[in-house]
Amino acid sequence: MNEGKLLKFLISFLIVLQVLGFVFGIPFLSTYGKPILFILIILRYVWSSKKIKTLHIIILCVFFISELIHLIDDVITIEHRMLISIIGYTLLFYFLYNNHKSFRYNRRDVFTLVLGSSLYTVIFFITYSVIREPMGDLNLIGFLHLSLLYVLLIVGAMHYINIRSEKSLWFFLAMLNFTFSDFILLIDNFYLGSNELKVIRLICLPIALIFLVNYMITKYKYLKSEEFEGF
Repeated sequence: MNEGKLLKFLISFLIVLQVLGFVFGIPFLSTYGKPILFILIILRYVWSSKKIKTLHIIILCVFFISELIHLIDDVITIEHRMLISIIGYTLLFYFLYNNHKSFRYNRRDVFTLVLGSSLYTVIFFITYSVIREPMGDLNLIGFLHLSLLYVLLIVGAMHYINIRSEKSLWFFLAMLNFTFSDFILLIDNFYLGSNELKVIRLICLPIALIFLVNYMITKYKYLKSEEFEGF
């Protein structure tokens, strides 16, 4: 087993270990497993990347900090976590700029985008409407938080459908999991506290970071021929 496969195995093992630690009430596994998991994800980027970029490391560290600071319950609040996440998602717009190419869609592409965007828009407004009042003074920060995710996911989907490359697919999947993770975070904190939601988030967030690392280390390679139509 080479180093790359070993890192993938350890990352998968730690994700499962975190979930088991939460389900069976073993905080030790979560407290020490989470920082090790995030360090391994960064190491995977460092190991697999042919050219390490400072911005990539900064972005990964921002999400690393956003997730770990909640362990300091008496100092750090959900507001701090949201603000740090907003910084991270703002930095991700750099990738949208790099991904951009002239849009060329066929009718099936347009139908897919309209259908997916409409469904996501409904989910966005339903989520915000149920957490807006419980958030109180934080509702503007919450709206900005959800709005950044909304734009990143929609534009990420537009880029994937337009470019149809492995790299654009990884970015779209990363944003999909970030969206699940942070929507669940806000619902869990402000509307419906649920252990099931926490378990889903323990899975979605590291997977989002893994997909983001895959995006960072992947070159543009088209998955489909230019003649292939549709999503």
